[in-house]
Amino acid sequence: TKLARKYDAHLIGLFVIPGIVVTPSFGFYIPGEILEVYRNACLEVGQKLEQAFNKAIEAGGVNSSEFRTVEAADQADALPVIEHGRMADLIIIGQSDDERDGSTARELRERVLLEAGRPVLFIPYIGTYDKIGEQVLVAWNARREAARGAFDALPLLKDAKNVRVHWVNASDEDEQNNLPGAELAATLSRHGVNVQAEGTVARGISVTDELLGRAADFGCDLLVMGGYGHSRTRELVFGGATREILNHMTLPVLMSH
Repeated sequence: TKLARKYDAHLIGLFVIPGIVVTPSFGFYIPGEILEVYRNACLEVGQKLEQAFNKAIEAGGVNSSEFRTVEAADQADALPVIEHGRMADLIIIGQSDDERDGSTARELRERVLLEAGRPVLFIPYIGTYDKIGEQVLVAWNARREAARGAFDALPLLKDAKNVRVHWVNASDEDEQNNLPGAELAATLSRHGVNVQAEGTVARGISVTDELLGRAADFGCDLLVMGGYGHSRTRELVFGGATREILNHMTLPVLMSH
């Protein structure tokens, strides 16, 4: 609500009723009465969420808002979020706890990030965040996704008190992509961003730990970065900075793909 009030934005709350998963190999029939009971139970949850949403809207002083309830084809169906998200300037999703929420929540966040075509702001499930975007760390590796992230976040960067463009292990990148973060900082500066650039060499720790550590050192309240710079298959099989950040994030993260 704070971002919506600050930018006089129209805030949409989206509640998706998940479908019931039926494994074809079992071949059993779900009576209509059970489906109706399930749907009504979901609607009750949605009504409670709508009440909480409206209460937050009123307390946050948001001028324009709406709450939508839609139905999905199955529990892992991210299509409603993707379709509605494509019409928005920014998608906001809470970080999932993989141990608690399982693979369904992980698949949702990954598909939305990859397919919606809009920047996604992930909020950690632990902690409260009264300020977002005053002290910003922009992760830079000169790739397409990093550029998308930086410029998708430009409205926030313009209003930030301090922005740091940070690249890790620049010499490890392909030479054609090894454009220093100072060049990005100069471009952002021409847009009125209060920005500085720096690079570090991290040996013995992951890029994720380096970025989160730097964000903590500088008291950052937002990390901006590209999502899935390599193919999704490679990320899913071998892991990567995107998934590690989403699993271990300690501050809000704005990602673009």
